[in-house]
Amino acid sequence: MPNNFALGIPTEYGFELPRKRHALARPYLAGPDATLLDFGCGNGANTVLFAPDVRQVVGVDVVPEHVEQASKYAAEQGLGNVEYVLYDGDRLPFPDASFDNVVSFEVLEHTADDRHALAEVRRVLKPGGVLAMSVPNKWYLMETHGFDLRPRWVKWNRVPLLSWLPTPIHERYACARIYTRRRIFRLLEAGGFEVLEHRYIMPPFDRVNRPLPRKVLRAVFRRIDASPLRVIGVAHFIAARRRT
Repeated sequence: MPNNFALGIPTEYGFELPRKRHALARPYLAGPDATLLDFGCGNGANTVLFAPDVRQVVGVDVVPEHVEQASKYAAEQGLGNVEYVLYDGDRLPFPDASFDNVVSFEVLEHTADDRHALAEVRRVLKPGGVLAMSVPNKWYLMETHGFDLRPRWVKWNRVPLLSWLPTPIHERYACARIYTRRRIFRLLEAGGFEVLEHRYIMPPFDRVNRPLPRKVLRAVFRRIDASPLRVIGVAHFIAARRRT
């Protein structure tokens, strides 16, 4: 990993965030006979939601424990059209144009080289196929991945507004990249994709354990989502078609 970039922590089964991602991505699936790749699948909490939608779902991840956990869950649920593959973080172990769709949620920011990772995604996606993805939004009020600061001048490393620092400074200390709308659009377009949709994802506050504060926070951000302030959403959702 370059600089301080670290692997992400997967979301959990049953959380609101995977359901939201699935709902946004589902309209772009090629149909019930489609094959779908979940790039950076983590523990499979996102992957399994797509099992009823397509013929085959394949998740790939670089962490053996994640692949093991995901495979065990799929087997326990009887999901015969879901499988998981460990890969080396460099070249995806599939032939060119293997998949009708690719999904990837909060993964690109952790890769060693986001341009190379996107090129690999494009390689295994069929011409005209759609990538549905999310990446963190620079203008969210909190740096969700934290900073690696030494000496650690603050124990809690998720400090408000540090995500707004200029990119060279941010990426010197941050544990993952972060993207403006313009930056992710440029990356996709340079990588051979045509952007079809962009929207901001509001934070679901899944990890707020107390029901009442979680309910209030979600209500506040629903109002924000319906206003110009939506630009402070926690992540970008993008659907992009592979150009031939």
